[in-house]
Amino acid sequence: MIYKLAIEAFAATPEVRAVLERVREDRLLSKSKFTIVDGGLDTAPAYYADRQTPQLVIVEETSDDQAMLEHLAALAEVCVEGTRVVVIGQLNDIHVYRTLIQQGVSEYLVSPVSPREVVDAIASIFSDPSAPARGKVLAFYGARGGVGSSTIAQNVAWSLSRAIDDDVVLVDLDLAHGTAGLALNLDSKQTVGDILANPDRADQVLIERFLVRHDDHLQVLLSPADLGRMMTVEADALERVLELVRQLAPYVVLDLPHHWAGWIAHALVLADDVVVTALPDLANLRDCKNLWDGVAAKRGETAPTRLLLNRMDAYKKTQLSPKDFEETLGVAPFATLPFDPQLFGTAANNGQMLGEASKGHKVAESITQMAVQLTGRQQIAAKKNKSLFHWLKGDKAKGVEKRKR
Repeated sequence: MIYKLAIEAFAATPEVRAVLERVREDRLLSKSKFTIVDGGLDTAPAYYADRQTPQLVIVEETSDDQAMLEHLAALAEVCVEGTRVVVIGQLNDIHVYRTLIQQGVSEYLVSPVSPREVVDAIASIFSDPSAPARGKVLAFYGARGGVGSSTIAQNVAWSLSRAIDDDVVLVDLDLAHGTAGLALNLDSKQTVGDILANPDRADQVLIERFLVRHDDHLQVLLSPADLGRMMTVEADALERVLELVRQLAPYVVLDLPHHWAGWIAHALVLADDVVVTALPDLANLRDCKNLWDGVAAKRGETAPTRLLLNRMDAYKKTQLSPKDFEETLGVAPFATLPFDPQLFGTAANNGQMLGEASKGHKVAESITQMAVQLTGRQQIAAKKNKSLFHWLKGDKAKGVEKRKR
């Protein structure tokens, strides 16, 4: 969830200030007003003597517990009702923690603290337990055009729906050249372009009406794929559509087009997980570096940006290695896929996913493993087809064990 908060933080040490600066850049707080003030908890009461406290105050305290409580009492006198307080302190003591919570402090974090800990604390304080469940958004983007990002996105969505045995929504956002309809043999006169053009009309009923069902678990918002329709997408419109779609399924897969616009950059920041597909050559490495220096930096520590190298070994003598990408980006590829034109070409011509065109193929299995990895789960248990005689095997095993005794 992207939080729209007013936050003021008081940093007593350079280390905590550096952490707070990274927190301020985190994607979850991209719409928040985040101010950092030099000075710790003891300076906060005087600061608010003639100012109103914001929704959240983060304070660092470097003194002992007695001084901390005195400073908090002074801060409480100037806080308006509803202000939440997070304290970053030096004391790792359960008694101190309990005392602070009893005094009305929302959270106490022990130094040294990481940006992720601070962001998680903010999220836990302002999360709404009554809000509907929100699916995880997985965005796929090509470092350059023609690298196969759309094919990967479509196959991950298809494989994921089978791996988790639950609903997945694929959103084809390549408004001019989208291929989800061709790849999955689907058609609809109502597309995601119609929703983005009229975001004020969008609600869950409309979204559900526009979704095209491929099978029991995979649904698709198709693109218009129309060159005659020039569209300007607003970032707020995209955000509204995503908020509605992610309430309909545990996972939402975004197929983003390869061109650069504000709404695409916004989608990459909003997504819970981003997969950048690239080919192993110098131009792709350069464009990946630009993405990592720009978008990946804005995503912060709450959401990874992953690299997938596609069509490996198509040009063995001239291609760059995964290590070349890792040394430049500081990120190892989380997956590599081999060059297999026959498999991909057959699937595309037949309107099939890779797992349908060649069940059990290593590439199809790799994509399933990628899909499971993107869920964040360590393992998804496979369904076990028990034999009608499994009880007999069990009894035999018990008998063998008795004889051994």
